Amino acid sequence: MDKKKLPTYPPFGIFCFAWVLISPTLFAGCAPKIIEIAPQQGPPGTFVRVSMEYLVGWPRVELGGKMIDFYQLKLQAADSNRKDVPGEELVWIENKILRFIVPELPPGEYKVTIHDDKGPPNDEIYSILETTAYLIFPPVWPFVFRSNAAVTTFTVLPKN
Repeated sequence: MDKKKLPTYPPFGIFCFAWVLISPTLFAGCAPKIIEIAPQQGPPGTFVRVSMEYLVGWPRVELGGKMIDFYQLKLQAADSNRKDVPGEELVWIENKILRFIVPELPPGEYKVTIHDDKGPPNDEIYSILETTAYLIFPPVWPFVFRSNAAVTTFTVLPKN
């Protein structure tokens, strides 16, 4: 009687190693991305428009060491049919336009960091509950375990 040879499988360590190599690229692909910033320079008080994709949470903008929180920002859908929808009601998968006013800063080039928080400002319970709900639904994991910031530059010009 012939004994069938059982198939051999690669060791579990190879799968773990492949996951470590592949997972950062999967999660980075869902990180918030800046499509366009306009204008790219201006004096304090300038209205800046940032077109973004994969912005899923409650954004805040850091510019020159100053934090502009969600309630000081204007968030709207990039889709012209949804321009009137309040920022809190936008669907997490749609592209968005973020607007803010440049704070009082001396002239110079500054790094602009757009943080994509998981919940409303200072609401830890919402953030924990939302993250837990996302963990239960694996297809959204790339959005949960991703970088939560996008960075660009803005040049502050002297006031006229």
